[in-house]
Amino acid sequence: MKWNIWRTAALLGLLVLSVGFGFAYDAVATAVEKNGHPRPAHLQESVQTHADVYGVPEPIVWAVLSSGSGFASNAVSESGAVGLMQITPAQFTHIFNDILKKEVPDTGLLYDPETNLSCGVAYLSHLYERYGVWDLTLAAYRAGSDTVDAWLADPQYTNEQGILERIPNAEVSAFVKEVTKAADLYRKLYYEP
Repeated sequence: MKWNIWRTAALLGLLVLSVGFGFAYDAVATAVEKNGHPRPAHLQESVQTHADVYGVPEPIVWAVLSSGSGFASNAVSESGAVGLMQITPAQFTHIFNDILKKEVPDTGLLYDPETNLSCGVAYLSHLYERYGVWDLTLAAYRAGSDTVDAWLADPQYTNEQGILERIPNAEVSAFVKEVTKAADLYRKLYYEP
């Protein structure tokens, strides 16, 4: 009888320890994931504001920021994309002329974090209205609408319903996968209870 009591107590003790370690492990794992997928404090209010104004989910915005520029407002890619949201001067002009219907300011404002973020989120919103799914939106954000439209018109890349089944450009495909994965993590880490 005593053996069963001690054995039961020991098993309960191990169970309590394992649950405690489980919570500690989860907390450490979450902290590590948040470190790899931060939301810099100086951008939080702007991201929330522009996401609300243009109807783009915040996790998508954070994922594009993280994957594109790594939150560096002075980032310039090999293709000439500039700033937080990695917008080219041609896209900047298109966004102001055709989407925002405003006079195009000096392209030097591409380096202004607020202007760049606003333009990038407006562009994401515009592309999402056009394509209706995030995979195509992100592909068009990276490769341009004309390129995505050409892929959609080509039966070697689409199924019978005209849905793009594969992105034929490896760089664009990698970008879409990276942003989608990051957005899922941002959603789980910061927006789900």
